[in-house]
Amino acid sequence: MHETSKQNRLDSSVPVRLTPAQIDTLYTIATRPEWRMSDLSERLQVSAGSLTTMVNRLIEAGVVDRSRSQLDRRVVIVKLNEAGEALVHANRQQFMKNLQLLMSDLSEDDQTQLAQAMGIVVDILNKIV
Repeated sequence: MHETSKQNRLDSSVPVRLTPAQIDTLYTIATRPEWRMSDLSERLQVSAGSLTTMVNRLIEAGVVDRSRSQLDRRVVIVKLNEAGEALVHANRQQFMKNLQLLMSDLSEDDQTQLAQAMGIVVDILNKIV
């Protein structure tokens, strides 16, 4: 099995519409170069069947590729493709722009305190994730 979404890729001028669950799956996939389906299922705490359906939809959306491991053909691997990487990057950029806009109304002291607090939150999350 070697499935790519090349034949299914959407026109890049059309925005990709994903559900919150699909976005969560996409962002989780983005945290590694590739995922074994079994590991991804465990990480997302969803059944293998539910994950297969989700990955199929992400393949249809043109943002994820699926293949079999070259070392063990029983293992299914998923990873972002170029379109998926571009979508995640664009979404992160938009998030940062929105955050900067929201923060622009804060005083300099409030911005400093918020940045410090967010740093603490990120450090804690890195320990537990």
